Amino acid sequence: MDPILESLTEFSTGLSYRDLPASVVAATGERVMDALGCAIGAQGGDTVEIARSLAGPAAPGALAGRIVGSSDLAAADAAGFVNTCAVRHIDFNDTYLPGGHPSDSSGGLFAIAPQIGASGQQLIAATAVAYEIFIRLQVSAKLRERGWDQGFGVGIGTAAGLANLMGLSRDVARNAIAITCVANVPLRATRAGMLSMWKGVATAYAVRNALFGVQLAIAGMTAPEAPFSGRHGFTDLISGPIELAPFGTSPEHFFLRRAKIKYWPVAHAMQTAIWAGIELRKKVSADALASVDVQTCWSAWHESGSEPAKWDPKTKETADHSLPYILAWTLRHGQIDEESFKRESYLDPSIRPLMNIITARVDDDIEKDMPKTIRMRVNAKDKAGKSYEVHIVNPPGHEDNPLSAADLAAKFTRLCEPRLGKARTAAALAQWQNIAAAANVKDAFDAVNVSGVR
Repeated sequence: MDPILESLTEFSTGLSYRDLPASVVAATGERVMDALGCAIGAQGGDTVEIARSLAGPAAPGALAGRIVGSSDLAAADAAGFVNTCAVRHIDFNDTYLPGGHPSDSSGGLFAIAPQIGASGQQLIAATAVAYEIFIRLQVSAKLRERGWDQGFGVGIGTAAGLANLMGLSRDVARNAIAITCVANVPLRATRAGMLSMWKGVATAYAVRNALFGVQLAIAGMTAPEAPFSGRHGFTDLISGPIELAPFGTSPEHFFLRRAKIKYWPVAHAMQTAIWAGIELRKKVSADALASVDVQTCWSAWHESGSEPAKWDPKTKETADHSLPYILAWTLRHGQIDEESFKRESYLDPSIRPLMNIITARVDDDIEKDMPKTIRMRVNAKDKAGKSYEVHIVNPPGHEDNPLSAADLAAKFTRLCEPRLGKARTAAALAQWQNIAAAANVKDAFDAVNVSGVR
């Protein structure tokens, strides 16, 4: 017997909407809408189009999935891959620290929910399952620190969420989770050095594999009996002993509400860099600066300021994880948007001198506060020798400084209007703001079909 596998199986097959506290229902609905908005905003993106070009039909008798932004159907695993590529493409979906992006699992749930006539309550419950399992695995196993990527937790969370959404039996769910566990432990090389397109699709690959694992289990495939705790299993070879936080149905048992919704389309640790740039440029112009010293936490420095590639980004994926580029662009322009990550923007040679006066280092006191409190301090001097300081604490989107309903609506609108127009976006927003009331989520997915996208 594998106690970890049994715990995940019991939670994934046992949780229902009526078990969720009202605060968790509200928080889950916000994150479902946020992930959907990110997917619509990414329609036409290069990774999304590559994924679409390879999404073939389901085999006879096999499960089909829906591609978000259209009525197109494909093999379920392919649809989940496309959808998660879209959720991730502009790096605007939520984050849990430490760990990664729990909403990446949404791509798989979005593929299946409208196909099986799921209600909004079923989608909410399945999303909560995926989040809670992802977060527990990432935090307890410390995969990031050990050099493994978040796709492991995303895959397990997706398989478990699908088991809940589809009402799978305990035996089938157990096999689906076990198959996903033993077959998908990805390397964190995905997020090192000069980042490639794979940075934005690695978790989509995990979602695809989870969907296929679920289908295998439904078809009768059996799986190893102890993939987590047994000989040569996950804890034996990868993580060492782990203890998952207990599952429950009281508000304090749910970690989902701590998943941070992004205000800006960059790595979450870089949210503070943008707000620091906004505040600093109120005090001094970018052209007048002589030096900018950034003090931050280890994870922000490690991912966005510790490698030469981050000081000379040559890809979109590197630029949106580059502390010096993000801060320099904000000092120049006062914000970050999709224009910031066009090729001509991050390759603009005129921004390199400003990037080159920026330094970054880990501050021990800031690191001690993580992850409960997120801080960044910036000390700058101008060419006349005058000093300036800004200090950002828990930027908008942090659980202690959450985005308001108006903020969330504005983000959804900003992402969807260019693809849907004003009237359709307003109608879709109303549906997704109240998704828990939907008897069948198909209508809500129909509302975000994008014309002109294959």
